[in-house]
Amino acid sequence: MPDQKSSDTILSFYSDELRSLIEVSDDLIFSLDYSGYIKSINKSGALLLSYQPEELTGKYFTEVVKTSSKSLVLSAFQKALSPNDKITTFEAILLDKLGNEFPFKFRVKALIDEENVKGLIGMGRSLSFIKKLEDIITELSEKYKEARRIINIEKSRGLQKVSLLEELNKMKSEFISNISHEFRTPLASIVGFSESIASDPSMTEEHKKEFNDVILAEGKRLAKLINGVLDLTRLEKGEISLNRTRLNCISLLHKVIEKNQESINNKNQRLTVELPDQEIYVDGDRERLEQMFNSLLNNAIKYTGKGGRILVFGHSLFKEFEVIITDTGIGIAKKDLPYIFQKYFSDNKSAEQSAGTGLGLVFVKQIVDLHKGSISIQSELNEGTTVIVRLTKNE
Repeated sequence: MPDQKSSDTILSFYSDELRSLIEVSDDLIFSLDYSGYIKSINKSGALLLSYQPEELTGKYFTEVVKTSSKSLVLSAFQKALSPNDKITTFEAILLDKLGNEFPFKFRVKALIDEENVKGLIGMGRSLSFIKKLEDIITELSEKYKEARRIINIEKSRGLQKVSLLEELNKMKSEFISNISHEFRTPLASIVGFSESIASDPSMTEEHKKEFNDVILAEGKRLAKLINGVLDLTRLEKGEISLNRTRLNCISLLHKVIEKNQESINNKNQRLTVELPDQEIYVDGDRERLEQMFNSLLNNAIKYTGKGGRILVFGHSLFKEFEVIITDTGIGIAKKDLPYIFQKYFSDNKSAEQSAGTGLGLVFVKQIVDLHKGSISIQSELNEGTTVIVRLTKNE
């Protein structure tokens, strides 16, 4: 280590005013002798590493440098000690008293007295806050698509729907074709298995039970299809009255989510739920609202591939409760968006993902309208879909 005279020479470069300025700085400010030993360090800088200044004074600087950064630091110091009067900049990781790692960006410069290099002076700025910001930016970028779609929804509100008679007739024909296919499938199973039972008197009871189970399941499926069409017709004609009660919409949404959790798990999808902690009440028909939210969440699951993301948000607005269901699924073409709430509409999805009768979103829209609410959809092909429902609060 250098003698006291060398130390005094280094410290003499600091005036009382400069020393005060150094002490109030949030950065790590230090001086080293020619051999690399710490001769002085500001208190706030030492505290960044959980030390007092006297604990670091006299230590070799690389004692607080992470092993993987030591060669870089020594190389930078060697470069700075050359009598070129230039500032050397580098980044390194320091270790605090407990061994925790902290990234710093350093600027060091040779300390010259009468043309002789006596040591180094330097400043280190902590990069921990910047690293945290980078992590936050990375996390927020995943939500960027959803936020962008929501903004676009708000901008696109108020646009008129365009509905041409020719397009409606085309959709009606497609609807008849789709629903006929949906009806024929369970009917074919019912007829086929029934004929097998009737034509084979030697059939075992075990096989009869197996066939009867299939007939029952297909019968229930057919009844569900018929009831869906009839419910929609009655809703359109105003023949279904709502059984209105004051209900907690938060608990209703949790019930719907729990009901669909198994389907989400089966497709290894990631579900994010952000609902208010307080109870939010609306005036509505519990059964119909549950059907509506269940249909929307079921669509998100169905049209999102394995490993995709589904998000359910709830926001308490001034007079309304807003529910947003967004996914990273196959999406809907922009040209089809004006027609998705029209009866008979069915977009061109694959057979595996076909919505069947094409009445799902129509039924949802009817329920929302009966509750004097609003619903809107923003979507792009292969970019996912966002649905926003707003219901009037009952406080």
